Amino acid sequence: MQLVFIVAIALIGAALHWARKRRHTTYAGEAADTFLTWWLAVAIGVGGVIGACAHLFDGPATAEMIGYTRGDGGFQFENAMGDLAIGVAGILCIWFRGNFWLAVIIVMSIQYLGDAGGHLYYWLAQDNTKPGNIGPPLYLDIIEPLVAWALYLTSRARGGDALQPRHPHARA
Repeated sequence: MQLVFIVAIALIGAALHWARKRRHTTYAGEAADTFLTWWLAVAIGVGGVIGACAHLFDGPATAEMIGYTRGDGGFQFENAMGDLAIGVAGILCIWFRGNFWLAVIIVMSIQYLGDAGGHLYYWLAQDNTKPGNIGPPLYLDIIEPLVAWALYLTSRARGGDALQPRHPHARA
């Protein structure tokens, strides 16, 4: 449920930020850039850090919520480090744009869509219907990359910050 709350904060924050900013916009991609920055920094970044904390500091309860009976294995630490890496990279998207956004979205998509595949497998193969397996984590593992890609591609198409600035010495 915390993950859904974080996504809501990202969307509300982006909407409020855009409402204040849109009168002074200078380029067509600015709306996509505003929403993508909030999405990457809050939904992915803060959400990843919170996910890391859950695996690190409440591993057994987190594992139980997902449907695993042993929550004390090394996988908790490993999952936490993956979540933390993606979370920190997401937060850095506030300051780094262009190809950095693309790299974060690619890595996040591989991780989250891979997680979604695991949730689906354990649901179908082992009838794991725990809320941490087929509830919000499954939905968000699919929705978060799709939203990030849609906003990124919109920013590129409209000349936003997703476009990497051309190096002054590059050939045309």
